[in-house]
Amino acid sequence: MQWPAPLTPGSRIALVAPSRQVLPSELEPFFQFCEAQRWQVVFEPEDLYASDGFFAGTDAHRGKILQEMLDDARIQAIWVVRGGHGSSRIWPALRWEGFRRYPKWVIGFSDATPLLWGAVFAGVVALHGPVAVQVPHRLTKAALERLMGLLRGEDPLPLRWRRQPWHAWQKGTAEGYLLGGNLSLLSTLVGTSLDYRHFGRPALLFWEEVGEYYYRLDRLLWHLRNAGWLHQSRGLLIGAHSALSDDEARPFSRTLKEMVADVTKDFGGPLAMGVPVGHVAENYPLPLGASGRFVVEEAEALLSFLRA
Repeated sequence: MQWPAPLTPGSRIALVAPSRQVLPSELEPFFQFCEAQRWQVVFEPEDLYASDGFFAGTDAHRGKILQEMLDDARIQAIWVVRGGHGSSRIWPALRWEGFRRYPKWVIGFSDATPLLWGAVFAGVVALHGPVAVQVPHRLTKAALERLMGLLRGEDPLPLRWRRQPWHAWQKGTAEGYLLGGNLSLLSTLVGTSLDYRHFGRPALLFWEEVGEYYYRLDRLLWHLRNAGWLHQSRGLLIGAHSALSDDEARPFSRTLKEMVADVTKDFGGPLAMGVPVGHVAENYPLPLGASGRFVVEEAEALLSFLRA
């Protein structure tokens, strides 16, 4: 698996909006941040701020811009501006031959999950990390420092977190490539060319989610289990599940801990909830496609990576 080249002063960062429409004011903090790093931000205003109802332009428009950036040898990183919905409408038409010739960082999360997987399936490490509208002001200092370390080419720092009473937890040790993303988007990849079963090797699988009803969350988890994704994995890491909802008249009968325990009841590898990643300020960047080692002990979990 190839790691993209580090970003340095003068690196060209392409902004793309494959999903929901973005407003210029939402990106001001990101522009200031990039100026401080002396990165060149590449975009055309009429392209980035386009609108087609909910979306940042038509499907054809968004796909065209993204394809041009994937193929451009002058670009060192493609940064998704925001999430929402839209990438599922365009990713199947993307071609990755140019990206293989000119590998670069693909950065984002949530609705960008299929784009990250496309990069990994093309043989290049991608960065599951904050979208541009979150940088730098919507991140913790630690999350931002980890993000910058990875983009500068530093060795990835180990990620540790402590067990809490509300965490599903299973001790063990496993090694493998890291795959994962938003749970809803992962479920949309089942049965497609980006199905995990086509990856050809078992991985450490993680997911996060936001804004779902508890019963829908349970359905999504069982969908991945029924598709064979969980038992194909060597380890399972569960990130933040924020802004969840329930039916007040008839609440769902399982907590998140119980849902995870139910769906992984015969899983034999290490498992830990509480990974600091997701729709939260503590959204630590994770290098998808990187070789990792996952160790779960009684009170603490550790995820470490190799750049090789």
